[in-house]
Amino acid sequence: METKNNYAKGKLWVLYMVLRLGRCLKEKDDISPKKFKTYCNVNGKTYKKIEKQLLFVRHAEGYHNSLFDERRVHEAVNVRDPELTPLGKCQVADLREEVEVLLKSGVKIDKVVVSPMTRTLQTAWGTFSGFNIPFQACHYITEYSDAPCNYGTRKSQLAKIWQQVDFSMVPEVWWSENEDDINITRRAKQFRDWLFQQPEKNLAIVSHAGFLHELLQEHFRNCELKRINWIHRSRKHVRKH
Repeated sequence: METKNNYAKGKLWVLYMVLRLGRCLKEKDDISPKKFKTYCNVNGKTYKKIEKQLLFVRHAEGYHNSLFDERRVHEAVNVRDPELTPLGKCQVADLREEVEVLLKSGVKIDKVVVSPMTRTLQTAWGTFSGFNIPFQACHYITEYSDAPCNYGTRKSQLAKIWQQVDFSMVPEVWWSENEDDINITRRAKQFRDWLFQQPEKNLAIVSHAGFLHELLQEHFRNCELKRINWIHRSRKHVRKH
């Protein structure tokens, strides 16, 4: 008797799946594997899923960092838009070797997104140049702008020096002086929103300790690289079933 009941239940299940398939085809639903990768279901709601494979990098040692290490705080905070130290340039050379290994192993980088500070531009160019990867400057990811060492250089001046970098989204004066916690939190959200609007899936992001901590709640050493995958789920433009 139990065998017959199981058989009957099995027939009903098959019939249900046939009817469901027919309805999907009638509604012209996409039931391909690609759809199931693009959409996900969370608590009964359907979301569009966008995945980004990201390499986050903090800049190498700048002159202000070395002064902080020497406890020369007043001098450190007043170095305007500092460059990399000789040690910082050596750190970049080491990071470049690490990136070369990653690229040879199959890791892809479609674009480098870099803070317009001099130390991040030097780190990004020294690490990722020569691999046929475009560079995009993004002021959202600059450092917590609370002292002259974190005040930038005008876009027009940077564009002359860094002609290989796209500064199109950066305002002429792109930093704020005496920035507060509310503003850096707002910038982190602006960057997340902007990032998921970009067509590239694989990006390297060269930024600063303070901003990366705000964005990721992660601590970075100078010239440290971390691979992090982000998945964004949005209900916008998702057809109801």
